[in-house]
Amino acid sequence: MRQITLLLAIALLPSFALAQGPVAKVLPMKIDLGLKVGANFANLDGKQWESGYKPGFVGGLFAGVSRNRFGGSIEALFSSVKYTGSGIEFYKAKSANYNNPADSMKKGEFAVSYLNIPILLNIKLFGPIWFQVGPQYSGILGIKDNSNLLKDTKGLLKSGDISGVLGLQLNLPVGLRASARYIIGLGDMNASSVSDSWKTRTIQLGLGYSFL
Repeated sequence: MRQITLLLAIALLPSFALAQGPVAKVLPMKIDLGLKVGANFANLDGKQWESGYKPGFVGGLFAGVSRNRFGGSIEALFSSVKYTGSGIEFYKAKSANYNNPADSMKKGEFAVSYLNIPILLNIKLFGPIWFQVGPQYSGILGIKDNSNLLKDTKGLLKSGDISGVLGLQLNLPVGLRASARYIIGLGDMNASSVSDSWKTRTIQLGLGYSFL
């Protein structure tokens, strides 16, 4: 967690410096610095998990620079998503870890909190519409077993993942920013002994405000 915090501070430092100093008044570029909130609709793709995009929360900070039709941005977002283990296949994955073996056919709901750090290239398409693309690192901050199904959740999911982000952002008047993204997990999040691949898929909607 300390390494994630250090990486984030180093990445955001140039944007904060530009925003606060006289450079912002001289360079012919637009600087963004603000807050955003929104909703995640997340799915963990794997036969042990119930399909469907379940709602969750996302919110945090963003910083970016742009000039003419190109720019770049970085964000630090806290997000919460829900995944539901499905029936006998999930039991096979976690059979040795149940609080009560009689619960082996129950569905287990898990609330997973992440720190997401997307680093994006922004390309202006037309008017206020910008195309966004780039990688995102997602580190798990915690897993809550809402169903009290397992003795512990340590062997359930890997600690982090790299994703690809595709999206659109509207740069609206008075500093408002509206975005829609599709986030595709590139790694296998399965930390159990079962031979299956678990990959994240997320639809994210956000609304932000830039102070600059």
